[in-house]
Amino acid sequence: MAEADEGGRSVTFPLDLPADLENAEVLRAHDWQAFSQVDFMQNHWDRPGWVEGRRSYHWMLSFHEDLVVQDLASRCQAELVRPDFDPVPLDALHLTIGRVAFADETAQDTVDRLVEIAKVKCKKLAPFGLEVGPLAGSRGAIRFTVAPWLPLLELHRTLAEATADVFDDMDRMQTPNFRPHVSIAYCNQTVPVSSLLPLVGRLRALSPVSTSVVAASLVELRREERAYRYEEMARLDLAGY
Repeated sequence: MAEADEGGRSVTFPLDLPADLENAEVLRAHDWQAFSQVDFMQNHWDRPGWVEGRRSYHWMLSFHEDLVVQDLASRCQAELVRPDFDPVPLDALHLTIGRVAFADETAQDTVDRLVEIAKVKCKKLAPFGLEVGPLAGSRGAIRFTVAPWLPLLELHRTLAEATADVFDDMDRMQTPNFRPHVSIAYCNQTVPVSSLLPLVGRLRALSPVSTSVVAASLVELRREERAYRYEEMARLDLAGY
């Protein structure tokens, strides 16, 4: 999920872009430096609008069948068993591309039209490889760096265009504010980052893993207590033609 400030407004983290969007080492160092400069993590779940039972449509990359990414997440989560963090269920690991709209504010025919437009646009994008890890963090989550960013930014732009075509809203998804990552644990209270750096720093020794991105998904997301769950509404294959 995107970062949020104390009022629940979406914010960009890290604020500055890395110097190189393809070099994995640059991306990893940038994420770690940004996390190291945060004073306190905050309660990720303090988000106005998310009432019990409400659902939201999101574009995502899902790792619910990716055992390699799940294994790395599981090894890190085993060292993060503490009351101030809520682990992401392994079958719910994901990379959020962008939020579309709340389900109770969106007609089904609008969703259908969005999917059809997005499918056509995504067929022009080629599948790509992605490295997941090592661990870093943000104001609300412990999360993996992912690399490279360029194909993810292209995918974001493509889905943002499709979303804008349907909702006539260019501000709904802003690619310049997109910071791709994979969260493995959400913070549920105020925690000083200085107390976490030694632990997260040790876990950074675990090597990143490689995976392939061949499709994106439109999902219907819900919160169950302090966890996200989602159902895939549509699969958008990346075909490269």
